Amino acid sequence: MTYCEDDPKLFDRNLESTQEFLRTMAAFQAFYAPLHGYICVVLCVFGFSSNFIHVIVLTRQSMRGSAVNSIMTAVALCDMGTMASYLIYICHFVLKGKSATNCSNGLTYLSMSFLLFHMFLSITLHTTTLWLAVAMAFLRRMTLHTTVLHSQWQRSRLAKKISLVVFFTVMLFSLPTLLVHRIVEYEADVWRPKPSCVQFYEANYSETIFTMAIAPAAMQNGCMWFKANLWLTGTLFKVIPCVLLIVLISSLLLKLKNAEQKRRLLLLNGGVGNDTNKRITSDKTTVMLLAILGVFLITEFPQGILSILSAVYTNDVHNLIYFMLGDVLDLLSLMNSSVNFVLYCLMSSRYRHTFCKTVLPLAWFRCCRRRQTRPNVALFTNTDLPSRIQNVEVCLTPDGRRRSSPAFRTVREPLLSQVRLPLSARASRT
Repeated sequence: MTYCEDDPKLFDRNLESTQEFLRTMAAFQAFYAPLHGYICVVLCVFGFSSNFIHVIVLTRQSMRGSAVNSIMTAVALCDMGTMASYLIYICHFVLKGKSATNCSNGLTYLSMSFLLFHMFLSITLHTTTLWLAVAMAFLRRMTLHTTVLHSQWQRSRLAKKISLVVFFTVMLFSLPTLLVHRIVEYEADVWRPKPSCVQFYEANYSETIFTMAIAPAAMQNGCMWFKANLWLTGTLFKVIPCVLLIVLISSLLLKLKNAEQKRRLLLLNGGVGNDTNKRITSDKTTVMLLAILGVFLITEFPQGILSILSAVYTNDVHNLIYFMLGDVLDLLSLMNSSVNFVLYCLMSSRYRHTFCKTVLPLAWFRCCRRRQTRPNVALFTNTDLPSRIQNVEVCLTPDGRRRSSPAFRTVREPLLSQVRLPLSARASRT
């Protein structure tokens, strides 16, 4: 299909290497296409369920005060909408359309109206999640940059306002997608029932088939408006947020490296305390956030490159690459929308505790809680107190204050409260 006249060519189809590349992609598409629908159904069901649980956990009182968690809640809500819409699309147009028992016309005007709405909704929601990832990285970078304990960058209210602004802004810029497409009647053919379904219809029964087409106004002047929409989608929706993610991820990694160097200096100098514990917790949050942002970048950046190529080489990219690799691109987007819950569970003990407390049955939660707390309880029992006291290095500072070595500072308070200093030490203090 020719979208734009006099469009530059991306591939020289006379070259043997190009023909081999196209044959390889066609073979891959023929192999993967029958599996795509079923894989996507599993991903959509898992992704919708996991994001629903994700929202429940992140909105608990112990979790919702964080700006990052508030944005992750908005991301999960957008992913739920994407999954629900794509599940309906894949069931109706892919699984039902190819089913041998299907006796209805799947290309009605109502079906095409849903397809147009699905296209607009999926672009809006998925782009919103990408820009929210950028906002999340920026808020984390500003939080690490400031020295105030409870800065404005950590406030949940600010994150909620940012989420709303991002959503409505993206929705506004997604409207041209609706304007450059329209639903038209497919005049080359009509729908007729299959031989196995003719008993349900009148003789010689047929229905009109509808399809999606580019609006004639968008195709004028060398596809100016159609290409403008492709440039908008490729740059503002993909490339720019991906570039910002690269910059912010690099900045967070540098900040993480500097924090690790400072911590090592503090350990060498014996200056370990509550501030260091806070830094460790902060660094764990940063590492988890980097993993989430990395998934966004890996899945979205290739699509951004293809979007730019489609704006320049519209005919070749749409007829060859998108036709053969479109299912893979959809799969990457669905995987991106499903992975946040898994990453949170793997990397955040606080999230796992809240998840067990909120979602799991009470008996399971108690069992899980006993397993988590038993080693800590055993650490401070009186039965092995003498053996643990021997491992604590107790000394005095020049002004007579008691000090313990950094390696055992975590057990200092519960142990030394039951230990009497030697008489010589007590005499020196008096």
